[in-house]
Order: sequence, then structure tokens, then C-alpha cells
Amino acid sequence: MGSHGLAHDIAPTEEKELRRVYDTLTGYLPKSKLFAKLKPLEELVYRIQQHKSNPEGIPVYDPETRRRELSEEEIKALHEESVPKIEELSSKIADFDKDPNRKIRAPDLNECLRGLGYKASKKEVEDMIWEVDENLDGMVDWGEFKLMFSRNMNDHTGLEPFQLFNLVQFMMYDKDNSGNVTVDETMHMLYTRYGRDNLEHQMKTLFGEDLKTADGDGELSYSEFLGAMNVRPSADNKRSARKSPKHKK
Repeated sequence: MGSHGLAHDIAPTEEKELRRVYDTLTGYLPKSKLFAKLKPLEELVYRIQQHKSNPEGIPVYDPETRRRELSEEEIKALHEESVPKIEELSSKIADFDKDPNRKIRAPDLNECLRGLGYKASKKEVEDMIWEVDENLDGMVDWGEFKLMFSRNMNDHTGLEPFQLFNLVQFMMYDKDNSGNVTVDETMHMLYTRYGRDNLEHQMKTLFGEDLKTADGDGELSYSEFLGAMNVRPSADNKRSARKSPKHKK
């Protein structure tokens, strides 16, 4: 899919972030299930490491009940049991990211949106893929993903399909994967993209005149971000005018 030929003028730093988001979205659903098992184990091992440096001040509790304090023997056994599990789960997650044929699927997008607190309909998720699915396989590969971003970045008509683009932009700004974007996170990316002259306008478009967002917390949730970006025609209006997927060559 690298032959689409519309890389245009994506800055190297921007392409790096674009790749990070793509790698995050591919296999998002199965990886999220693995991360759900991995996170508590990592927190437990970290707690045990803290305990070793301060046995009296930092107790370790039974992970099942979270009430009973464990003995030193139990802590040692728990640590020896947890470390291999962490390695196994981390290896499985890495396997998804090493797969050369990995693509973004509808369940991945749906789970990602759910994690951002955005409830999308099945049709909405399918449209996000359909709008950019050049080879009609029902998934999005890296070539299609990059092409989608390039076309939106160079679109001055407001007619380019933008549902997936909006999600990707948000995730590019949200570098720490917190589920919110801050003024600081956004400023560097917008400066790279628009330069000094247009930076202030772009920042105010997202965060308001005082750069504090509508609720005053200086952060944008995904829903708030969509509200700020909602200046183009809806996907449904555009789809009705299309007899076949756009840009198919």
C-alpha cells in the first residue's frame, strides 16, 4: 500500500506520531484485554520493589482481598509468580506490534472510542473505515491510514472524509494516552503543522479565547475535541452522494 503517493508535506515529527497512533490502533481490542491483566501485575511488582526499600513503611497486601498483609515469604513467592506473567503478557502485546500485516479493524476502533468515553454506533465505526478503505477489505492498513491523513491535511474544501482523521488527531495530541489533551500537548504539534503565524488561531479554535476550554480545566476530552472540530459537513450527507468509495483508482 506504499504506492498511494500522497505523502505530501507531513513533517518527520508528525509522521512519527502518526505511526505511533497507527501502532496503537492495530490490535487495539485484544491488546486492551492484555493490558487489563498486565497493569495490576506491574503495579503489584512496583509495590513489592518499594516494600523492599522500606519494609516497615510500605506493606504489601493480598491482591485478592486487598486487606491481609502478606508475610515476607508470601511477598517473595508472589513476586516470583508475577514477573513471568508480566513477561508473557508483554511478549503477547509486542507480537501484535511486530506483525507486518497488522491492520485496524472495526472492533479496534470501537474499543478505542469506548475507552475515550465516546459511544459510537456500529454504523459510525463502519463508516470510519469505509471512508478510507481503498482496497475494500474492511480494514485500514498503513498506506490507507497515511493517505487519509495527508488528504485531510491538504483539504481546503471540507469535503474530505474526516471521522477517522479527527480520532487520529486527538490521539496524536494525547501523547501520554490519558484520554484528554492539554494545551501543552497540543501546542507543539500545531506549531510543527501550522507555524508560528497560525498557531494562536489554531489553539483558540480548540481551547477557546483564554485557552482554558469550555469547562475551564485546560483539557479537552474526546467529545469536547469533536465539538471544537465540528465545522465540516456530516459523513452521512457526503456518503449519500457517493456511488462508490471515494478515491478508488
